[in-house]
Amino acid sequence: MAEILLFHHAHGLTEGLTSFAERLRANGHVVHTPDAYAGLIFDRLDEGIQHAQDIGHDALADVARRAAREHRHASIVIGFSLGAAQAQLLAQDLPRIRGCLLMGGALPPLALGGDWRHQVPLQVHLADPDEWVDEQALGALTFRAPHARVFRYPGQRHMFVDRSLRDYDADAADLFEQRVEEWLDAVGQPLDHSAAARVL
Repeated sequence: MAEILLFHHAHGLTEGLTSFAERLRANGHVVHTPDAYAGLIFDRLDEGIQHAQDIGHDALADVARRAAREHRHASIVIGFSLGAAQAQLLAQDLPRIRGCLLMGGALPPLALGGDWRHQVPLQVHLADPDEWVDEQALGALTFRAPHARVFRYPGQRHMFVDRSLRDYDADAADLFEQRVEEWLDAVGQPLDHSAAARVL
């Protein structure tokens, strides 16, 4: 089973995300959910985005790096929207990360100060259309990660996977979770922890 760092979206670490993490745990995975908002949750997306801007990009990146240091056996990263940048940053920077799944977000690798490591499996899941995802940014990422799989969910809204938000759609969320589990089964076999813990 996989050990996962899961990074929340701009609303915060909502009940919808914590329940998703619990379902992953029920399937045998170890899931860590770093909270960049220190418990704050925003009903309105614009307020959550403003809070993230107030925190700043560097502070959000520090949350991701601290989580990686604290959970030295985690080798899979999952990021939702705002948290996609945190997950992608670790996937690009840390040799021990061997799987990255982004939901509702993607950045050009150079925007995070590096390049995609071609051996890292990548999945991207997107509402279709999604006003919060830049298609050029997605194209820049998939160009550097040619084996990436991109799943689009027609007619859905940005964060359709989170049952605590208005965007939620049960059928599309179930399909997303099925695909996540299939992907984790493929990439989530445990590493030799003695070796993984030495690499940060």
